[in-house]
Amino acid sequence: MPKAGINYGPRIKAPDYPKIAKDAEREVLQELGIHRPEDLITKQPDDLIVKAAQILKQADATLGAYIDERDQALAHLWFYEQRLGLAKTVGLTNTSYRYALARAMFGDKMHPLPETDSNADLVRIAEENGIRRVDDAEAQLLEKAHIVYWARARRDVAVRYMQEAVLALSEAPYEWSPERIAEHAGVERELIYKQRTAARKRHGLYIPRSASA
Repeated sequence: MPKAGINYGPRIKAPDYPKIAKDAEREVLQELGIHRPEDLITKQPDDLIVKAAQILKQADATLGAYIDERDQALAHLWFYEQRLGLAKTVGLTNTSYRYALARAMFGDKMHPLPETDSNADLVRIAEENGIRRVDDAEAQLLEKAHIVYWARARRDVAVRYMQEAVLALSEAPYEWSPERIAEHAGVERELIYKQRTAARKRHGLYIPRSASA
């Protein structure tokens, strides 16, 4: 969101996010008992879904614990220090970066951000909207951004394998109901319905109700 009239501080070098994602995938595969993605066919889906659901829960807990701290450090650096390139620093798209700032400032990621054209305005707006200052914000941001990205990467991998397990359990020879799968995995049945639909779409098996009527 660079603008003429604002003097920006130096960019903060981003962590190696591609490496973090690869490391996270390797960790998840090990926890699932899969050495390579193609080894999926050797896994029992009833065992796989339990392990994937546990990883998903752990990732969600980590995100819940750290994402607000990341966003607070992010907001401090944008509004009080006017650092440029922060979206790349935290591994976000420009849209997700705006969402993070809006969530930190207003508690609503869809809330529009105030328009400003000076460093002083950025500071004033932050103070008026309760953006707290963060000590050692750059180090805090890098630490929390790494953790959040790692957790999201783990979550993405776990969800992918969870979907495969749900699909396998839904078909022959298992033919488990979503309710049974949910109970077995220890998750809400709405999640199973969602993952089953996603898996069917990915494999070209999803038929909308209107098309099958």
